[in-house]
Amino acid sequence: MSKKIVKTEKINPIVTSNDLLLEAQWPQLTINEQRLVVYMLSLIKRDDTDFQTYRISVRELANIMEGSRKDLYQRFDEATEGLMKKVIRWNNPDEKSDGRIDKTTWCSSASVIPGKGCVELRFDPTLKPFLLALKGNFTSWGEARAVIRLKNHYSLRIYQFIKYNQGMSNVDGRKSATVEVDWLRQYLAIPDDTYKLFGHFKSKVLISAQKDIAAKSDIEFDFEHIIKGRKVCELKFTWWKNKRFDQMELPGVSGEGKSTMEDILIYEFGIAPEKMARDLVQEYGSEHIKQALQMAREYIAKLKKRGKTVENVGGVARKAIEEGWKPQSLEIAALSVPEKPVFEKRQIEKKRAEEEELENELSNQAFGKYKALSDLDRATLLAGFRDYLLEAGHKIIVERYDEGGLTPGPVESIFKEYVKKRLM
Repeated sequence: MSKKIVKTEKINPIVTSNDLLLEAQWPQLTINEQRLVVYMLSLIKRDDTDFQTYRISVRELANIMEGSRKDLYQRFDEATEGLMKKVIRWNNPDEKSDGRIDKTTWCSSASVIPGKGCVELRFDPTLKPFLLALKGNFTSWGEARAVIRLKNHYSLRIYQFIKYNQGMSNVDGRKSATVEVDWLRQYLAIPDDTYKLFGHFKSKVLISAQKDIAAKSDIEFDFEHIIKGRKVCELKFTWWKNKRFDQMELPGVSGEGKSTMEDILIYEFGIAPEKMARDLVQEYGSEHIKQALQMAREYIAKLKKRGKTVENVGGVARKAIEEGWKPQSLEIAALSVPEKPVFEKRQIEKKRAEEEELENELSNQAFGKYKALSDLDRATLLAGFRDYLLEAGHKIIVERYDEGGLTPGPVESIFKEYVKKRLM
C-alpha cells in the first residue's frame, strides 16, 4: 500500500494529513539551530504539563554544536537568536474546523551561565502539540542524539518524513509514500529560485540526504521518479531498517546540565590537553579557580568592549588561576596584582610572552617539518599521534580526529605539540 501526499492551495502552506509535523510550515534552520532543537526534543517528557527550562552542560553543548570549542557560547547565542526569529505556523488541531492557524517562534528564552558551565533554553508553550508530534519520530535517546549528527535541514526534514510514514505503516499498512515534487520542495522550505532543475534538486537535496541518513541514523530510504509527460512530477519513497546503525550516545551526556570545573576549563577556555585542566583543579581547588575565572571573564569582556580580539583565552584563564585573581582586586583588570611590584609584574609578563612566542615558533617549525615528510613517514606519525591521544585519555579529541582529521582547533593544536616533541 502506498500513501499519496499532494500540495494544496497557497492559503494553507502545507497540509497533508492530521499529522502536525507534516502540516507545519517550518523555515530552514542552520545546522546548529537544528541540533539544538533535536537535542531539546530528547529532554521533553510526554507527561510534562508545561515545557521546563532545560539546562545543557558545556560538555554536552560542545558535542551538539558544530565547530571547535572556541567561541562555544557565541555560537549558542547565534543559534538561539536565529531560533527566536524563525516562525513556525500550523493548523491548530483542536480548532481545525474554524481554520485557526497558530504561529510562534522556536524558543521563548535562552541564557548563558558561564559560572556554572551551562546554558538554558525554554521552548514556547504554544509549541507543545507540534513538538510532541515531532518527538514521536524518535523512539529512543540514542536515536534522537544520532540524528543531531545529520548535516543539514534537508536531511532532518526528510528523516522525519520517512519516520512519520514508517510509524503510520502500523496504522494503515503503507509500505511506501508518494509525494508531489512541488509539495516536497515546499515541505523542505526550498525557495522557488533554488535548485530549479530537477537534476540539481536530486543531487543536492535527495541524494545528499539519502547518504547522510544512511550513514548516521536507524533507517535507509530510496526513491523512484514518476514522470508525467517529460517532467518528474512525483516521487515514490520506500524505506527499511538500517542494520548498520549503532545507537551511539554522545559523550559527556549527563541529562541534568551539570558541569565540572574541568569541563569549564576545557570547553569554555579551551585548556588542552584535558590532563592540564585536571592538574589545575587538583593544584588550586575549584573555589580558587571559580573566583579567578570570574575575573578572567570580566577582563576578556573589557578587552572585547574596547574592540580588541582575545585569541588566547586559555592563556588568560591560566594566568588568572596561577596569579590568584580575585573579584575584590579591581587592579586585576589592568593585569596587575597588588602583592607584587609593578616592575616585577611587567618582567613576568614579558618573560611569559617571550616563552609563548618561542613555543609557537617551535610548533610551527615542527609542523613544517611534518608536511615535508614522505607520505609513509606522515602516516606513521599520524598513527602514533592517535595512539598518544588514546593513552592520554582524549576520547573526544580522538572522535573529532577520526571524523575530520587534523581540523583547526584542539586537534591541530595538540598535534603540533606532539610533532614538536617528536621532530624538534
